[in-house]
Amino acid sequence: MESELKIQGRTIKYIFNRHRRFRRLRLTIRRDTTVRVSAPLYISQKMVLHFINEHADWILKKQDYFKNLPAPVLDDGSEYKQYKAQAEELVRNRIAVLNKNYAFKFRRFSIRNQSTRWGSCSRLKNLNFNYRLIFLPPELSDYIIVHELCHLGEMNHSAKFWQLVAKEKPGYLALRRELKKINLSII
Repeated sequence: MESELKIQGRTIKYIFNRHRRFRRLRLTIRRDTTVRVSAPLYISQKMVLHFINEHADWILKKQDYFKNLPAPVLDDGSEYKQYKAQAEELVRNRIAVLNKNYAFKFRRFSIRNQSTRWGSCSRLKNLNFNYRLIFLPPELSDYIIVHELCHLGEMNHSAKFWQLVAKEKPGYLALRRELKKINLSII
């Protein structure tokens, strides 16, 4: 449901959606400056408004940040195709090395232009990776590949999942923190 709210004299557009699988309130700002609030079913509209107001400074700061970003340069797609090919080669080579300790089976991997994710793993055992992996330091791209491989063994972020990750990447917590500092929208 899309709505508007006035915060510090500015009109904020926000999209609010509830789902039974959501466990907590989550706030994201898209590149177009739209605020998205995801919430569990039991969260009321009033609680959402309170949550947005609590985070008003952060929301306005992020919206200003995105407004000041240069518009993405669109070309004929040849640059993206080149990056995608480089990413396919990187992922193919690194999966061969990083999956040796696990021997997980997967159907295929794809390289995509994802705006909010570095990677994902589907229940059908398909791995998806963002082409922007090629711009990361090798230890971070390896961490992402290991993370998605481990979802083939555990389709969640349980303690068992993190034990699988730690098998190949014992320093995964530091890598995770480093990755969170990188804004996908500006790469």
